[in-house]
Amino acid sequence: MHASKAGPHGSLAVPVVALVREGCDRELLEGIGIRDHLDIHFADTCGEAWNAANRLKSPVVLCERNIPGIEWPDAVRILASAVPHPCIILTSTVVDDYLRTEIVARGGYDVLATPMRDADTTRSIKLALSYWKNTSRGNARLPAFRK
Repeated sequence: MHASKAGPHGSLAVPVVALVREGCDRELLEGIGIRDHLDIHFADTCGEAWNAANRLKSPVVLCERNIPGIEWPDAVRILASAVPHPCIILTSTVVDDYLRTEIVARGGYDVLATPMRDADTTRSIKLALSYWKNTSRGNARLPAFRK
């Protein structure tokens, strides 16, 4: 994890927490963060992700489905309880209507296929930010998402 950074015009980047293990998905998220003015904070455990989401007031948290030591429904429930109630995007190798229904029923926002693809990931984060800003979740003001 790292501290919030300023964007190209001195404004703060939007903080996004990612409970995503090492590998190509982390690399992709780092690139998206640089390009689209997002401050990506990586976590290795659900507890780290929850603490970061609370501390940073993150509107979006990405969470891998297969995190060691915790079942995904519990992780989603815990992460969704952070303040200001971020949109939780579950990342999974399997994406279907059943899983989408389950994620929403457990307080999450969406499911994103892995390995992540740039366009899909950017769209999912952008839609989650828009939803968060336009609902009661988005009581705080955030910097604009670029893309």
